[in-house]
Amino acid sequence: MAAYTGEKSKPRIHTRPILSLLIGLAFITVILIVALYEAGKSGKTGGGRPAQTDTGKNTGGETVGIKPDISTIAVVLGIDKDNRTIRLYDIENKTEMVLNYTGGSRLLDKYGQDISADRIETGIIADVSYHSKNSRIAELRFSNKAWEYIGVDDIIINPDDKIIRIAKTNYTYENPFVIDGDNFAALENLAAQDELTVRGIKETIWSITVTKGHGTVRLKDYDAFLGGNITIGYEAVAQITDDMVITVREGNYNLTVENGEYSGTKNITVTRNEETVVSLGDLGPEPIKYGKTTFDIYPFGADLFIDNELTSYAGPVELPYGRHTIEVSLGGYATYSGELTVDYASKKIQIILPELQSKESVTITEWDEIGDTGTEEYNDWDSEDYAEPSDPNHLDSFEGEDDYDEDPIVDPNSLIYIQNPAGASVYLNGEFKGISPGSFQKVIGRHVLTFIKQGYKTKSYTIDIADDGMDAYINLPDLELDR
Repeated sequence: MAAYTGEKSKPRIHTRPILSLLIGLAFITVILIVALYEAGKSGKTGGGRPAQTDTGKNTGGETVGIKPDISTIAVVLGIDKDNRTIRLYDIENKTEMVLNYTGGSRLLDKYGQDISADRIETGIIADVSYHSKNSRIAELRFSNKAWEYIGVDDIIINPDDKIIRIAKTNYTYENPFVIDGDNFAALENLAAQDELTVRGIKETIWSITVTKGHGTVRLKDYDAFLGGNITIGYEAVAQITDDMVITVREGNYNLTVENGEYSGTKNITVTRNEETVVSLGDLGPEPIKYGKTTFDIYPFGADLFIDNELTSYAGPVELPYGRHTIEVSLGGYATYSGELTVDYASKKIQIILPELQSKESVTITEWDEIGDTGTEEYNDWDSEDYAEPSDPNHLDSFEGEDDYDEDPIVDPNSLIYIQNPAGASVYLNGEFKGISPGSFQKVIGRHVLTFIKQGYKTKSYTIDIADDGMDAYINLPDLELDR
């Protein structure tokens, strides 16, 4: 049995496990520090691995990958959304280039807001950064260095000095791009009527976009308004002249024309770069209607005045519809003065003047020939095809030898037309010609015409055929019944 000494025993401390734990933690810490250091070094130098390429992913607004190696300012000349390319003009290097864009390319407006490719217009001036190795856009941003004027319509171009004046400011230009719809146009093709968007940098203009172009208006059927005025909207006011062509801004307008008492308005549409032909025929006065009046005047040779003008009535007289004054006179006969109303396409008037010593009054007979408005058919008595009928009314004797020229002149290019009396045998200087109505070669000079018709009184007239190079029309009164 052990002896009891009276002292208490002390507890034992185990330090080995704690020390081992501390050493392990220190070792792990060293390894982590080394690993982080190597990782950071690898991120800067590549650590012997191939350099990352542009992945097209954005992290916190930054593109992961290598930085673009070229930055410039350029004019957008076109965008191909199918092939995802943008054609640009490099202002700094004066060259054109085609760059491609991907989902990783940043497209921004001038405020730095992301936009789609649809927002990129031809003519925009943009700051562009891209990778020269694969022509890939890293960032395209509408340039804050560029200015833009919208709705410009007072541009003045001085090609000699290469100056463009807008309002009161002069700008220079080298070779600005003029965008007209889907096409590029020459600077000289711009018109004063065009509405434009102009873009440039400092004092130089680099692009001009036609937002509202111009077309032309050509007039036809304008005779009633010749010398009058034409107004198209509020843009074109001019005097109407022959073969007139007016340049007008594209759009829909009211076209108004006026010429004294005539005026009219119609709506037209002017299309860009096209000619619009406008007829004014439906805006003027109604077309003047004419009627043909045949005058049967006895005695033959009386003068006919229509509206105070001496008028030949050898053939039908064409007169405008309405009222006309007429006067028929011949020495030794009563004079007729009256009024004629033309209101049919064809009319016939017979006027018989009595002798002065006669107690009879002037006889007026009028027919409206509504149904027959065509051309009267004449028998060509000189034609070989004309079958001359036997004369049913033979002229037994002719006593007018002293009243006609024995050696008349024949006009081979003109004819004499015998219109009336119809159905009678016609004799010229005692020679049978045919049954009226008919025609024969014009014989110039004084002649005696005799008309014979069974049941009617025979009638002879002395006529003078003028050498005027024109056809002569003989229209005499109907024969009187032989009672």
